[in-house]
Amino acid sequence: MTYLLVLGAMVLVPVLVITLLRVNAAIAFMSLCLGSVLVAYVSSDVSGVFTSFSAKHDTLGTNQWIQLGLLLVPFVLTLLFTRASVRGSKRFINILPALAAGLLVALLLVPLLPADVQRHVHHLAAWRQLSNLQTSVILAGAAFSLLFLLFTHRPRGDEEGGKH
Repeated sequence: MTYLLVLGAMVLVPVLVITLLRVNAAIAFMSLCLGSVLVAYVSSDVSGVFTSFSAKHDTLGTNQWIQLGLLLVPFVLTLLFTRASVRGSKRFINILPALAAGLLVALLLVPLLPADVQRHVHHLAAWRQLSNLQTSVILAGAAFSLLFLLFTHRPRGDEEGGKH
């Protein structure tokens, strides 16, 4: 039951933070995608640099923390820099990419957790359903995010040099 709460928190906390802080969820979703790319392509090099400076060579633990940081730092920076950027009726449209971002947090975070926690989470029916929906979550999140960005960030006519 506790691991179900952990999984639920991984999904709901980002959704609530994005919604309450009025963060642009499309950018938050894209920052998680960036974090995933950083984990995939940069983490081994960054881990090598950190372990070369460390007297204690706990490579596995260091690599897990580096991967976690590379995944979440772009997301947290997005939360900080884009808070209060969604106003008015856009707040309701922002819920779909926020939900996609919350689901993506769980999908990307669980594989970076310690092995015993991963094992317990992988036995949950909710995780199996989420894992089976991974492609749908990513495609829907990308589509919602792109549409949100395209339809909400168009310059108004009066912002283009004052010409009407």
